[in-house]
Amino acid sequence: MEVKVMANAIRQLGVLHHSPYLLAPLYQEFYSHLEQQPKNFLLSYLLLPMLFHQETADKLQRLSKSSLNTKFNDPLILKGLEQRVQDFKELTNTSMLILKEQNIVQITPELSVNFEAKSLASGHCKKQQLTAAKNLAKLMNPFLVKDCYRILGIKNL
Repeated sequence: MEVKVMANAIRQLGVLHHSPYLLAPLYQEFYSHLEQQPKNFLLSYLLLPMLFHQETADKLQRLSKSSLNTKFNDPLILKGLEQRVQDFKELTNTSMLILKEQNIVQITPELSVNFEAKSLASGHCKKQQLTAAKNLAKLMNPFLVKDCYRILGIKNL
């Protein structure tokens, strides 16, 4: 009986930790620094897999004069990214829906995300995660969506 209670408690902590309402401000930060381009909604699928992986999150803390190519040129850092994208897909969709419902972003039929206004409280997000979200957007700005996926070695969405 005690093992069941402990397993349930751990599962509930996971649910709280990965709540789309708590993670939506990370997307807000990301899209507030991402330049407008067609199909940029597809970049949202990269955010959580990169922020919740320690090695990539650490790389995103400082930008210096790095580009997306140079920052993630070591294939070992990106190992498993494609699977993590699949794992976080549903959570990403729900978080983006929250932003859309609260009129923080508009999503066009062409899958382009237009950032409207910053209004979600982000006090419950770690400052490092917010910085990483902003820096990831800045690294992706010079590239087309398809190029970001190619550089990061993701073949399937």
